[in-house]
Amino acid sequence: MKKMLIIALALVLLLAACGKETPDPQTVSITLESNPTTGFRWQTAQSEELFKIESSYAEKDHPEGMVGVGGAETFTLTPLKAGKTEVTFTYARAWEGGEQADQVVYTFEIDKNLQVKMLDGYSTGVEEPIPAPSPEIK
Repeated sequence: MKKMLIIALALVLLLAACGKETPDPQTVSITLESNPTTGFRWQTAQSEELFKIESSYAEKDHPEGMVGVGGAETFTLTPLKAGKTEVTFTYARAWEGGEQADQVVYTFEIDKNLQVKMLDGYSTGVEEPIPAPSPEIK
């Protein structure tokens, strides 16, 4: 009888565990103005490697033949594990000793279900600190 009770309890616990749905990891999208024709590029760094970071660039609409047109670079951050990290985006010319035009810094917290919460965000700006562009968390 005791053995049957243990088996039944184990079965109930197994079914309860199977019924729990783990949410998909949230992703964070950050879009920053960019113009690679100037030699400046956005570079990323993390205080803790908690995100996989991918980027794509889209040029602004412009007349055919126009050169030196800027656009926007969109970074997609996919959480890899739980923790807290600071993600820094630096707009600089790496080949000129790192001449820096801007820096945007975000602090994120990732929970055990890979859900993301932004704790802070700011930009140094060229002249003075300005608010960081708001990330989109999906």
